Amino acid sequence: MLSLLFAVQNIASVQATTFAIPISQLFYDAVGPQLAQLCLVVVTLAQVMAAITNFTASSRLFYALARDNAFPLKRQFTTLNRFQAPYWGVWISVLIGCIISCAYIGSAVAFNAILSSAAISVMLSYLQPIVIRVFWPDSIEDFGPFCLGKWSWPVNFASFSFCVFICILFVLPTAYPVNVLNMNYAIVAVGGLLVIVTINWFWWGKYSFKGPVKTFTLK
Repeated sequence: MLSLLFAVQNIASVQATTFAIPISQLFYDAVGPQLAQLCLVVVTLAQVMAAITNFTASSRLFYALARDNAFPLKRQFTTLNRFQAPYWGVWISVLIGCIISCAYIGSAVAFNAILSSAAISVMLSYLQPIVIRVFWPDSIEDFGPFCLGKWSWPVNFASFSFCVFICILFVLPTAYPVNVLNMNYAIVAVGGLLVIVTINWFWWGKYSFKGPVKTFTLK
């Protein structure tokens, strides 16, 4: 990100670009049309790899939640194909990803809100175990093979501070004065997600989730 910012030749040119994505104008101004195309190919490949990683992670999350009875349709989401992949979770993740991507066609404001809310959601997921280690440091008695010892609390507090900072940063508007066109609607997206999670918990998880299910025993 720092490299891209230092490569900006003309901020007004990037803001007034006629390209579909402003970063194309940034590349075009900095290195010319041929290298700009190469840069966009690299970005595209990186996005494809990131998407595959996200689909892999989310499909395993579907599997884990269904296995632990914290999510409905347990039989479907825990079914594996011949490659040992939970294909229900994979294709639902792909479908949701496609729907979210279509938001850019209708509204760049909505798409930017989705991107911001994704970053906030990731930070909130990281924040959950970190909060326990910061505010209840004595709650865990048995540690694994890796432990920071006396540095555990300071490192966790630094992680906690960073996650909170990012969550606040990504809900701020990108321009002032704020209006309906430049408002950051990430808070609405994150709030909607929390509502869905809460409804699922009280409708399903509260009555069926009894804790993580052990699938094997270490000898």
